[in-house]
Amino acid sequence: MIDYVLLTAGTFLIALAVRMYLIPCHIVTGSVSGLALLLSQVVSLNDSLIVLIMNVFCLFVGILYLGRKFGLRCFYVSLLLPLLIEILPDNKIFLSGNILVNIFLFLMLLTAGQCILFGLDASSGGLDTIAEVLAVKMKTSTGLMVALSGLAVSALTIAVYDLNTAVMGALVTLANGLMINAFSFIYHLFVREHETAERAHA
Repeated sequence: MIDYVLLTAGTFLIALAVRMYLIPCHIVTGSVSGLALLLSQVVSLNDSLIVLIMNVFCLFVGILYLGRKFGLRCFYVSLLLPLLIEILPDNKIFLSGNILVNIFLFLMLLTAGQCILFGLDASSGGLDTIAEVLAVKMKTSTGLMVALSGLAVSALTIAVYDLNTAVMGALVTLANGLMINAFSFIYHLFVREHETAERAHA
């Protein structure tokens, strides 16, 4: 139950990031949505259907390589996230007139939520799931895989977006990956210090 309370908290932070900053500021990231826009130019399917198909595919890959526990938690998050985004009110107070401030606040909320989910053997779906699988298989950091997969999508979406939008998406995605690594480092440092203190008192 504690794990699912934390999963809900992490999902809530991601929903806040999307509702309060990504949607009103039209922040583009290297994500499934960006890739869907590109694919919709090639295949005769609308963006929403492509996003659904790709998310189902990513979830299947996650279950295949990371187990049913991971899949069940991702399924819970994937149901909860759109619901929270829908019911959260519009951001009329904490929205800055400076796009860089808005991007920073978006990344802080998004990264905190992602790190909670990654720490609980889950993800918010989409490319985060693929990044988690690659991180486990290649024995590297999830933040690095988030950045690389996002940068690859951003590079491809130049065919759909203008150059400025694609470059901004690439920079936001890169910052997201770096912040995931920083959050994870701080978390693991805190955990190690806590375990050391417990052994000292034992």
